[in-house]
Amino acid sequence: MSTQKNGQSTKLFVLLLGLLLLLGQAACSPGQRTAVAQAAQVLSDEVDETLQKPSELVFAGQIANDAGNWQNEYVVVLFKNGEEQTRTTSRLLNSPLSGKGPMDGVFELRISNVYELTVNHKFYDDANNQLQISSVPGLVGAGYIGRWLGELNPNDIQVFHVGEKQLTYSVVVLPVPLTELPDAYQPGRLRLNDKTLLTDQTNEAANGEVVFMATAVPQATPVPQSNVQLILLPSYNNGQDWHLQLTGYYGNRWDVWEHYVAGYGHSMSWEYFKEAVLSHNPQLESDGFVFYPDKVYFLPATQ
Repeated sequence: MSTQKNGQSTKLFVLLLGLLLLLGQAACSPGQRTAVAQAAQVLSDEVDETLQKPSELVFAGQIANDAGNWQNEYVVVLFKNGEEQTRTTSRLLNSPLSGKGPMDGVFELRISNVYELTVNHKFYDDANNQLQISSVPGLVGAGYIGRWLGELNPNDIQVFHVGEKQLTYSVVVLPVPLTELPDAYQPGRLRLNDKTLLTDQTNEAANGEVVFMATAVPQATPVPQSNVQLILLPSYNNGQDWHLQLTGYYGNRWDVWEHYVAGYGHSMSWEYFKEAVLSHNPQLESDGFVFYPDKVYFLPATQ
């Protein structure tokens, strides 16, 4: 990021110096003065263009819990066309895009403006509503462009489409703070398919090559514990271990493993459970790996 800024500053300095040198040659013959004036205009146009190009694209906002209290140390990730670009955490920060001064729970996601986007490009949300993009001035010219997203909650996703460039930017607030971040959420492991977070898990193929498989990442919002029913069935109903019946639950495999497998004292690992649960509950794959309250599922019972 700093390399790009230094490069732009150097270019601007060279252009301005060239303009000054040309102006210094004005005291010459009429033909030479005309040539100097034309060259000066070209340099002036280049200076203006350099000043108008924002160096960064920024998405900023503020994380709050259900009670409206601002939350620090929550991880926010920016995706471009489904690929992770950068991430940051919410903290005490003064974002010029907010215009509200320093506040807790604020984040800024910054990337280089390699597509040379300006406030004249049209940004749209998923409902095809055009969104306002702001310009923040730098020391010379436009510093960066961006948008203040307002108040977001953990698990929120906001999407921005730039049709002219075939770009889709997505801002994702992960559901847990940095101190509780599981391995599946670590940098480089996340992708976004529409509004579903995926992580790349590696398996060794028979020939020794590494195969990448998309697996749903912890993302769902569990329903209250009071809505969940767990019934221990006779072991012959669904195999030797998988005879704990679960109903009334909405969530994904990670949540179920964390709350009703590891949380119930079972030693089964997450890596084993995430695949085995599909064998005992084949409807999960067609349901996008999501548990629904109106369906019945079988879990491993503790020994």
